[in-house]
Amino acid sequence: MMNLYGAEHHLMVVSDSIDAEEHRHSFLQVTISLTGEFDIEVAGQSLSGPGIIINSNVVHRLKEAGHPLILLLIDRTSEMAASFKRVLEGQPYHVFPHEVMRSIRALMQKEYAGVKDPDSYRSFLEQLMRLLGVEQVKPTIVDLRIRELIQLLKDCTDSEHSVSHYARQLGLSNSRLSHLFKENTGISLSGYMVLHKLQKATYLIFEGLSITDAAMAAGFDSPSHLAATSKQLLGMTAKDIRKDSVFLKVSSLH
Repeated sequence: MMNLYGAEHHLMVVSDSIDAEEHRHSFLQVTISLTGEFDIEVAGQSLSGPGIIINSNVVHRLKEAGHPLILLLIDRTSEMAASFKRVLEGQPYHVFPHEVMRSIRALMQKEYAGVKDPDSYRSFLEQLMRLLGVEQVKPTIVDLRIRELIQLLKDCTDSEHSVSHYARQLGLSNSRLSHLFKENTGISLSGYMVLHKLQKATYLIFEGLSITDAAMAAGFDSPSHLAATSKQLLGMTAKDIRKDSVFLKVSSLH
């Protein structure tokens, strides 16, 4: 069983079992075991632990755990990501101590059953962040055009997600917009666009669209293109994610 919670700036997965193939993506990833330790390969190293943050664009593979996990995939341009970057201090990963994980397990036992809507989710998330020792900080995106671009992507309602489409809206060349985005966020605009499309397709699937319709509405060339992208970036196909899953959109979070 897999429960997914989708906001503009992150996706939370609570699952009995996740087995993702080796992959990398532009998300920051937080993985928390709800019972013991799990095995994970990060940047060529085999690690075991109760919880870990993995920096963006770091190759990793989460091995079959066989017990419940929390997985947070966080938009690198968000305030939440800026908070976790302080914990990472530029390192590829950070392993949480066991005492922190024990507090989180107690929180899950006490509060998780009551997470039914955006408000209860927000309360749960705030408590989780406090236990992880993460304080909300503003991301260092100083260029107003890049802030506007990120908001345009959050508010988008069509399937057009090319760099040229947004460059025209902002009165910039493709290369200038791509350069500014990389300068402000540390990630490529083309890679961010792919992640945005993947998030949108996932949300549409859980809103009831078929994988084919969701793929086309999100701007993928075909359902197989969506499947390949999801497998490459998340280690799971859209079909894998949807199987035996429950989804709650909590996009009122900011």
